[in-house]
This record gives sequence, structure tokens and C-alpha cells, in this order.
Amino acid sequence: MTRLEQKLRASLQRLGLGGEARLLVAVSGGADSTALLDALARRREPRGALAVAHLNHLLRGDESEADEQFVRELAARLGLGLAVARAPVADRARAERANLEATARRLRYDFLRREAAALGAGVVVLTAHTRDDQAETLLMRLLRGSGAPGLRGIHETADLGGGVRLARPLLAVSRAEVLAHCGNYGLAFRTDATNFSPDLTRSRVRHELLPLLRTFNPRCDEALARAAALLSEDEACLRDAAAALLAGADQGGALDLGALGGRPAALRRRALRLWLLAARGDLRRVGRAHLAALDALATSGQSGRAVELPGGWRAAREFGLLRLVPPRETRPASPAPRPAAGREVFGDYELTLRRALPRRLAAELAAAEEEETMLLRECAALDGVCWRARAPGDAYAPAGRRRTIKLKTLMIRHKIPLRLRDCYPVLVTAADEVVWAPSLPVARAFAPPDDAAECALVIARRL
Repeated sequence: MTRLEQKLRASLQRLGLGGEARLLVAVSGGADSTALLDALARRREPRGALAVAHLNHLLRGDESEADEQFVRELAARLGLGLAVARAPVADRARAERANLEATARRLRYDFLRREAAALGAGVVVLTAHTRDDQAETLLMRLLRGSGAPGLRGIHETADLGGGVRLARPLLAVSRAEVLAHCGNYGLAFRTDATNFSPDLTRSRVRHELLPLLRTFNPRCDEALARAAALLSEDEACLRDAAAALLAGADQGGALDLGALGGRPAALRRRALRLWLLAARGDLRRVGRAHLAALDALATSGQSGRAVELPGGWRAAREFGLLRLVPPRETRPASPAPRPAAGREVFGDYELTLRRALPRRLAAELAAAEEEETMLLRECAALDGVCWRARAPGDAYAPAGRRRTIKLKTLMIRHKIPLRLRDCYPVLVTAADEVVWAPSLPVARAFAPPDDAAECALVIARRL
């Protein structure tokens, strides 16, 4: 038994993938995935519990075709089921203006998730990432200035979505041990010529930086893997604390900024990251600069301010709340004015105006309502009133005040969210004099006197 087989057996036991587990192995044809499939096939019965998946990225012409043919022959020789698909990765990356490697990775995992789901519930996807891949990834992220979440490196397990689990059982195995396994059993494998290209960062890290680091510490690969494991433990702790913070701040999808205030930036930003992930479904193109801007908005921004996020998303501050606005949600156009005769729907409200009610009856009806109500002075000025949206220059003197106040100022004081203001109902007279708006004080000129015999009653119900 090779060293790779020994480590693989221990890894599968730790991951809970015993002999009864159903596995779908991602095989590119390279040494790592070929060795993983071979080691699994040597120990697994029945063979129906093991299947192979290969995605042809169509990036290297004849070499890609040869890789696919190699995997087909390998699966046939081992008597294993095979799923093959082709993806024009370069075309997709150009069309989406995305990174080529990231696009290839996304399409590959989408393919693996679909194939695993097609095989039935409980199938686990295996990939052949090794300790060398872990060291390379950690160094590349360190060079990019990644934070602690990125410096955890490659995760041993992951959720691909749709109930499909991903596992990487060779993360403790070195590439030298992979090649020793292939040599021991005389396994042929494919070699990707781009792995030696000096134009690729990973290739330079593999062939230039890591050999140099090994002159300082011959076991630097192990040291880097150990650092990634320790960072992963610390990050898991911080992530749990951030999830608890997010749960306490959640207000039906919006965030209570009071619950976030005063907490350490490390927790706040992780909570915001989890919030974005839950709402968007992914964090594609969301970088540290976006999270820093979002954190600044949450801690020191003013109501009405917003932060633009990738993909057309927008985070907006509304007084003590932070809301995430999806790209399809645009601010609605202001509704056309509607006469305030009887019952009417305007914006998010159903509004009812009743005229010439005895003062006592009007008060009793208002008290019996569970919705917002307002008593108005019954007068001729209410003839021809209508509901309309706010307009530039709107202002009035509220009851109990002498000075005129802008409607915009009152909306801010009474915390009417900016996203609602353009379709918020404002009751005005035929002469365009502001009478009242929901949640705001009534105009002084329309406040009923204590000795009024009759009143008008407005009922405002949120839809």
C-alpha cells in the first residue's frame, strides 16, 4: 500500500466516507485525479458506488480532446460509469467579462453538482486537490492581500448546493506522494502544458516561489498547510460569532444598525458578508473594498445614503436600518393623483375619507380602528381634496406649531424611508394645500377644534 493510499484511507474515515458511500470523482486526467481514482477503485466494492466525471473546458484544442479521450478509456478500463460534458469556458469568460480561471472553476462545480444530483441523493463529489495545491493557493492569496477567510486556503469540505457535498480527501498528500503512487502501479496520466507557463501566477508560484521557500524550510509546504488549518479554526469561531450577531440584527431581511454598533469591525464585516451571501446567493465580484464601504455606511453613514454593489445590487441606509435592494427592484414611478372620495389605493396604502361625521362618532370610529387614523376639521376646503405624491416645495405648519416646515423635513423626522417617499400619499386640497400624510402631524389649519360639532375621518391601512 502506498503512502497516498494510507493517507486517503485515514481521510475518508475522518470525513465519514466509508465503503458504503457513493462517490463521484472529478477526473481531469492529470496525475492527482488519476491517482485518486486508482486508489479508490483498488479498495471499493461494489463498483456501482464509484463514478467518474470529466468536464472538457475546450481551452487547449487537441490537448483537451486527448484529455477527454484518456479519461474515457480510464473509466472504461476500471469498469466505472462516466459523465462527460463540454463547456466553452473562454467564450463564457469573455461574454461575462470575468476571470478565465474563476469561470472555469464555476462551470466545473456547476457540472459536478448537476451530475451528482442526477445520480441520486447522498452522492459526494471528490476532487484531487493536494497539499501542494493548498500551499500554492495560500501563497497566491497572501500575495493578493487576502484576509483571514481567504487565508484558510482550500477547504476540505464544501457545499455545492442542492444537497450535494464536496470533499477533498488528498489535502494531506504531497505531489511527490502522488507521483510515487503512479510510479508504483505504472499509471499513465496526462500533463497540462499550461502548468509550466511562466505567464500564469500559479505556475510561477509552483516552479519559482515554492522551491525558493523550501531553501529556508524544506517542510514549508507542511508549515503552510498547518497555518491554513489554524486560520480555518480561528475563522470558524469568528464566523459563528458573526452569524450570532447577524441573527440578532436581522429585522426581516434588513439590519438593525443599533445591534451592529459598537461591535468589533472584524465581527461587523463578517456579519455583513454573511448578510450579502444570504440575500444574493453568492459573493461574486464582492471584494474587501465593497465590504469596507458597506461597513462605513452602517457605522457612520447618513439616512438616505447608499452603496452600489456588483451585479446592480445596492445597500441603502434608512435611519436605523440597512436594506439590500436587488437589481430588479427600481424605485416605482410616482402614482397619478387620485380624488380622495371614499376609499382609494395610493402607493402602499388603502385610504378612506369620511366626511361630516359627528365629533363623538368620528372619535369612536377612530378608536375602534386598528389602522392609522386622523381627525380633520370639517370645512369647505375639504371639497375636492385628492391624494398625490410629494412635490418640490411642499410645506405646511403642523398642528401645535407656528412655523411652516418642509414636507421633506417632516418625512425625515418621522423616519419615512427614502425609497417610499416618491409614492407616499399626501392629502391636499383643490388649491394644493397640504392637509395630512400618514405618520405625519395634521396641518394646523385642518386640526379640529375641541368644540367642533362635526369632523372628517381619514383611515390609512398599509397594504
